[in-house]
This record gives sequence, C-alpha cells and structure tokens, in this order.
Amino acid sequence: MSGENVEVGFTDKLNNPLLYAPEHFPSKVGGHPAWLNPSNLPPVAHCGQCGDPLIFFSQIYAGLDRESNGFHRMLYVFCCRRGSCYVDGKQPIKVFRSQLPAENQYYRCQPVPEGDADENSIGENKSFALSHNGFCDICKVCGSKAPFKCIKCQSAHYCSKQHQMYDWKQHKSCCSDEYTKVPNKPEYLDKSALLFAELDFIIEREPEQENSAHLNEELLKKAAEQATGYAMTEEDAESLSKEYGKDTDPTFTKFKERISRDPSQVLRYSRHDAPLWPSSKLQCDTPPPCKVCGAARSFEVQFLPSILYILGVKKEELDWATLVIFTCSKDCEVDDYVEEFGWVQQFS
Repeated sequence: MSGENVEVGFTDKLNNPLLYAPEHFPSKVGGHPAWLNPSNLPPVAHCGQCGDPLIFFSQIYAGLDRESNGFHRMLYVFCCRRGSCYVDGKQPIKVFRSQLPAENQYYRCQPVPEGDADENSIGENKSFALSHNGFCDICKVCGSKAPFKCIKCQSAHYCSKQHQMYDWKQHKSCCSDEYTKVPNKPEYLDKSALLFAELDFIIEREPEQENSAHLNEELLKKAAEQATGYAMTEEDAESLSKEYGKDTDPTFTKFKERISRDPSQVLRYSRHDAPLWPSSKLQCDTPPPCKVCGAARSFEVQFLPSILYILGVKKEELDWATLVIFTCSKDCEVDDYVEEFGWVQQFS
C-alpha cells in the first residue's frame, strides 16, 4: 500500500439508531444493513459450508465524482459467524455493490439533517430498519430480503427458514391470526443476538508519522477504550497483543510498522491501491474479474483483526488476519446490486 492516499477508519458508538438509516448514507459495522436501493435487494447469501444465511458485517459509503450512476455508491459485506467454516481456503464471504445517480427516486439532493447522536426516540435495542421499507419486506432477524413469512400471523417476515426457526421462541409470544385482519404497519425491528454490534465508522486521512516503538502499548490502550461496553476481556487483550507482537516474516514487520501510524485503526481504504497484508501467506494475488463488465477487480478496503475484538467477538468464534474487499476497477454502472469479491486472510 503506497500510502499517499490511504484513509483509515475508527469505530464510534451512536446512541441514536436512526442515524444509521439509509438516507444518512452510513459507513458502519454491524446491526442491520441500510440498503441504498430499497426496492431491489440482492438475493439472500448462504454459507457454502454450514448452509446458514450470511450475517451482515459492514457497509462502506464510497460515492464517485460523477452525477450519473455511482454518485451514491455503497459496498456491503456479509460473512458467516462460524469460524469453523473458514478452513482449507474456504471463503464464506459475500460482497455487494450498489450505485445510484445524484437524482433518483429514493433520496433528495440536499443532505438530511443528522439530528442528535445521543437521542434515542424509538426504544432500547431497536434498529432503524423497518419490517417493510416501503418497497419490500425485510427479514425480522437479519434485515435482508424476506421471501418467507409466518403462516399464522403473516406479519413476521424472514430471509430463510433458519431465521424463522431461530426467531420462533421470541415471536410465538406475540403471534396471532388477529394480525391478518388488520393492515400491516411497518415496525422498527429488534436487534437480534445474531447480529454484530452496531458501530459507526469515522474515516480520516492516515497520518504520516510512524511510531512503531510503542505499537503494542498504544494499540491495546486505544482498543480497550473503544471496546468499553463490548465485552473485551483481559483474555481478548492478551490475544490481541500476541497477534500484533509476533514477528513472523518481513511482511508482518511492514504491516506492524505501518499500523503504528495510528494503532486504533480498524479499517484501511485506498481505491486502486494494494492491501496491507499482515502475512506473506494465504494472500489473494488475482481476484476474479467483474461479473458485469469483465474488467479486473482492484483493492478498495480492508478490515483489520482488531475490529473483531472491539465487536466482542471471541477468538474461538471468528478470527482472521484481515478481510480484504476487491471491486470493479472500471467502476462500471450497475442496476440494483452486483456481487464483488472478498478475501479472508487467516493468521496461518
């Protein structure tokens, strides 16, 4: 990664869930996806190993400098939460790209006022996501496209039979055929325990000054501060220290020195540059070409392993060295959603 045009991301907690709504074009991790194009959602992605629906991990807003298709541009990342599915080079990851022109049927040209970041007017553990977004039904559990519904009440919608079964314990207490006698009103969804914790991304230019001498101390201190309330245990902190403290090869040494510019970063963004690989092993040298125009894909964004600790994800549940996203190098125009390419690099 050459470094002159690198942006780095940090997490921040917003108490107002409505600020994650699509009209604010959020870059975030966890919670429900905020779909840029609400009328034609991508098909539900399933893990090729366990068969479960993939869970929304993150979205990055990266609009292009053009008024046509691509003025609004969002990347969506989905992954399997079972660490055991990331074996033998398997990649239970799906990435989608969505684009819209500046003038479109969904959003005004003028920015929507953000409101108070500390105000929550919709209730504890509630999401910005609605059960019906005005165009299609949304899965009650994960926020994806929902072709299934509860037969009895017909008011709860799901992306899959798996998520319908998962939600039954909670849904059965309020399920009634009385719902079928009145029109459905969209309701704010609850945040399911299956979802990753929801945090906002703050994106800044990467600092130039390097300070690798204090990497481990600063990384743990800042990561611990960010992880307040997200169950980062002493065991997690010790594990993080070991991962960032082992000089396994020159590639890792370069990675460590570069991260030392700001050890609290959890993502790196540099369009058409190269990833900052933590290891020389298990890299993705040539991603497959764009499925729409056939152009080569190039690097766009990567997530660092520290984000999993901040989210409270245990090492035995899910672990990676980095998650790298490659997208169409030509930024081709697309309708609805098109699949891009994600690669998880394991530590070993």
